[in-house]
Amino acid sequence: MLTLSSWRARFDRLTDTSKVVERVAGSVINYLDDKDIGWYLHSGDLIVPENVDNDIALVVDGDMIVHGFLDDHVTDIGMLVVLGDLIVRDLVSWGSVYVAGDLRAEGVVYGYYNDFTFEVAGKVNARALVLSDKDSSYHTGELEAEIDSYAPTKEQFRAARDIFVPEVYDGGAKRARHGKRPKLAYPSYNLVCRRLHDGLPLFQAPR
Repeated sequence: MLTLSSWRARFDRLTDTSKVVERVAGSVINYLDDKDIGWYLHSGDLIVPENVDNDIALVVDGDMIVHGFLDDHVTDIGMLVVLGDLIVRDLVSWGSVYVAGDLRAEGVVYGYYNDFTFEVAGKVNARALVLSDKDSSYHTGELEAEIDSYAPTKEQFRAARDIFVPEVYDGGAKRARHGKRPKLAYPSYNLVCRRLHDGLPLFQAPR
């Protein structure tokens, strides 16, 4: 798994974030204005050829394309600002993500933990968008399932359960062995991350 800190030589230090602040909106500005955060800048599109651990604070002045999944809570808590589109297979985020364009994922987009933010100025397109106790702002694109951060409904939980494998739910594997479905709940962030890192499927096979 690639760590973005190992690519530091490809990035510029961003000592003055004011021009970036002019191009974004929302809570991410607080992080860009924080002088204790050492931001980096990549000018132009950034293509990552494999799964990536974002362990730095990075601004991408262009699109970011990840040929795999992106996780920002492996070796450190990462922050990501993409001024174009963000295209990934899957995204699991404990830290902060801001996308000025659209966010497109083949699988899951999972935002977790309330000390950081999830903001997409464009549309989020994914099989499933799951936000759990996460300060968020986004526009809904094409989604098979969507679970709100603070007021999820039973219908949202059911739609997610219909496409996720039981193993992403706490107790789901045991219930499946007894012929039962998982209880209506959030998919477990930790189990989703574990299965991504182990290369195991998150979604049921098409029927």
